[in-house]
Amino acid sequence: MKSIKINGVWTCSASMHEKTIAQKTIKWCINRLGLSRIRNLNILMEISTLKDCWGTCEEGNKDRSYIITIDSGQSIRNYVMTIVHEMIHVKQYVRNEWTGDGEKEAEKLEEKLADELWKENIL
Repeated sequence: MKSIKINGVWTCSASMHEKTIAQKTIKWCINRLGLSRIRNLNILMEISTLKDCWGTCEEGNKDRSYIITIDSGQSIRNYVMTIVHEMIHVKQYVRNEWTGDGEKEAEKLEEKLADELWKENIL
């Protein structure tokens, strides 16, 4: 049975609009990055205030569980690109496709994929 869960821990300042954008972006990335066939994929997204970066992605305590944290102080465009960037890291974790720290691939694709998402009228 396929299970994809997108949960959120939202700060008080996170608007419903930001939550909706995050959920739509994550779902689109799951399909676009070829993760839709992964069973029991769990993604927890947090909107918070980060220091020194716009977003993070780490493995959770369960198999195929990932925690994405996004900084709340971004423009909508950068917010979407950061979610896409972190979803590329999820793909790297799932497929064990890390090259170095994984940043080169994520930085190369984040804007291109965010543009695709907008062109497809997802947002």
